[in-house]
Amino acid sequence: MSNILLLEIATLVLLLMLMTGAPVALGLLVSGIVGLVLSSGLDITSTTLGALPYQATAKIALVVIPMFLLMGIAAEKARIAEDMFRIADRLFRKIPGGLGVATIAACAAFGAVSGSSVAAASTIGRVSIHEMIKYRYSTELASGIVAVAGTLSVMIPPSIILVLYGIMAEESIGSLLIAGIVPGVVSAIILAVGVMVIARFTRHAGTPEPAAATASSASTIATPIAAATTDVEAAAAAVAATTAAATASTAAAASPGAGAQPQRSPWVGAIEGMLLFLVVVGGIYTGIVTVNEAAAVGALAGMVILALELTRLPARDVWRKAAGAFAETTATTSFIFAILVGASVFTYFLVSIDIPSQFAEWVAALPLDPKVIVGLLLLAMIPLGMFLDPVSILLIIVPLAHPVIKALGFSGIWFGILLVQMIEIGLVTPPVGLNVFVVAGTPGVTLEKAFKGIFLLLPLQIIAVLLFFAFPEIVLWLPQHMH
Repeated sequence: MSNILLLEIATLVLLLMLMTGAPVALGLLVSGIVGLVLSSGLDITSTTLGALPYQATAKIALVVIPMFLLMGIAAEKARIAEDMFRIADRLFRKIPGGLGVATIAACAAFGAVSGSSVAAASTIGRVSIHEMIKYRYSTELASGIVAVAGTLSVMIPPSIILVLYGIMAEESIGSLLIAGIVPGVVSAIILAVGVMVIARFTRHAGTPEPAAATASSASTIATPIAAATTDVEAAAAAVAATTAAATASTAAAASPGAGAQPQRSPWVGAIEGMLLFLVVVGGIYTGIVTVNEAAAVGALAGMVILALELTRLPARDVWRKAAGAFAETTATTSFIFAILVGASVFTYFLVSIDIPSQFAEWVAALPLDPKVIVGLLLLAMIPLGMFLDPVSILLIIVPLAHPVIKALGFSGIWFGILLVQMIEIGLVTPPVGLNVFVVAGTPGVTLEKAFKGIFLLLPLQIIAVLLFFAFPEIVLWLPQHMH
């Protein structure tokens, strides 16, 4: 049986399992086993399965994943995201599109301590979407801003996706994490400028909704401009009277213009987030600590911050929230490691029939400009992003694409950042669009409106990809200056 036929059979098995709703980890595992049985026989397959799962997961570099996850979840439960939004709101409220810019800034800042796009979209969205709607942003635009800005967490370190890419591609994890800083900031700036332009060319002045017009004009895109404190409080009272009690209490606690005051200064959370970022990224950049050490110190610091935040709660709630942080970390880590095991079996099958090297040789021999080839590999990420989660995409595409990149003479660090940028687009691309589903869970936001909002901002993400593609120096400058 030819290698191409074996690959076709294994791929068909994988697609059939995904179509039936099987978990991606199970689909990769079963398709890899089928391929190994057909290519190597049952005895070799059983021996391989006895050792491969351990070999795939018993790597010291993988310790970074649960540590970064624990740090991010602790930061989320310590209300750092809400505090960051309140600070950003104070800084940007007076400029055109200020609330949207504040949301983008808060998502970028929270991404620097969480590494989770879902956490950023859910947490920031919970406190910002209704505030934007109150200032006459359309529901589509408000939800689109949150969903797209949440993807910045995938790029800005600490990024679990960059860590996995580094392990799969055998690239420096520290260099990859540092390389994500400038592209993450540039992407945030591009999104912010785009939102300001959208807000600038709308018809409305952006003052808070009058009580009588709240229901009828909630879908109008407008510019949030600073209003007098009394006007803001009046609008907040009107919104509170026409929304659900839970939603109103959340908005009041989160928004500076609402009547209720937060229990602590938002600068507390901002300083805590900055300290976490400096401990992890600053330590890696200066060479004071290794990536593993930085992750461990960051996780410890995150738990200390959470513990300080929980000291004002009853003992029962403290234990419940702390246990919840560990349980969430364990569940997410188990999900990632399950995909790692399944992907390792599928990748072993591909390597055993020499598919990666043959693919690299075939692509490198194409009569095309090398950058065109890289562009085609990146474009292949779009259909994958429509149906698979980021971890699965990464573990499927890297064994095939990375050898091609190295054969063409390009930097694996540069390609990794471009790959993550495409994964960001996949996080908001229908029909899956994980971040869009998260945002659609906000009261008053439907899935249809959330997806409509995505298409207002998707061109801005494409501009960012083209910028990093055309100017690799943007990506490589900072890691080249690491100690």
